[in-house]
Amino acid sequence: MSLTTDRIVSSSAMLVGFSSLVIALYQTHLMRESARASVLPYLMIAINSDSDGAYMTLRNAGVGPAVINDVVVSHQGRAIKGDAFDYYLTVRPGAKSDHALSVDKIMPGRLIPAGEGIRMIGMGGGERERMLSDLLHLFELAEVPQSWLENAKATEPDKAVLEISYSSVYGDHWIARSNAIVPKGF
Repeated sequence: MSLTTDRIVSSSAMLVGFSSLVIALYQTHLMRESARASVLPYLMIAINSDSDGAYMTLRNAGVGPAVINDVVVSHQGRAIKGDAFDYYLTVRPGAKSDHALSVDKIMPGRLIPAGEGIRMIGMGGGERERMLSDLLHLFELAEVPQSWLENAKATEPDKAVLEISYSSVYGDHWIARSNAIVPKGF
C-alpha cells in the first residue's frame, strides 16, 4: 500500500475534521460551565446587631438566584423541619404573641434573588439586646465576635444549627449552615 497524495490529503482532512469536532465539544463544555458559574448562588447565614435591632439574616452573595429546597434545625442529634422562627417558637412559645418579633419565613420553594438579604427573625428598637441574647444562646453562628458571646453569657457548646439546602437554576445543590461561613456542595 503506497501513500499517494490523495490518501495523504484525505487522511489529513479526516484528522482536521476529528480535531475540529473535539475542539467544538470542549468549547461547548466550557460554555456550559461558564453559564452555570454565571448563575451561582451563595447563601450566607449571619447575625446582625445594630441600631435597627438584632436579626438572624440570610443573604445571597452570589450572582444567581437560590431556590430553597429544605430547611432544618439540628439540635442534640435531632433534625427539626422548619426555619429559625419555627425553632424559636418551640423554645420560646410565648414569643408567638410578641408584637416586636420580626419574621420572614424561609421555606422550600422560596426563591432568594442574587444580592438580596432577608431578616429571618429578630427584633428592633428597645428589644434588640434581649433578641441578641436569645439568638446567641439558641443558635451556633459562624463568625460571632467572642465579646458578644461573653457579654450575653452564651458560651455553652450545645446550640442549634440552622441548615438550608438550596440549588441554582441549573439544579446544582448546596447546604448553608449557620455554624459555617462557606456553603458545602453535594
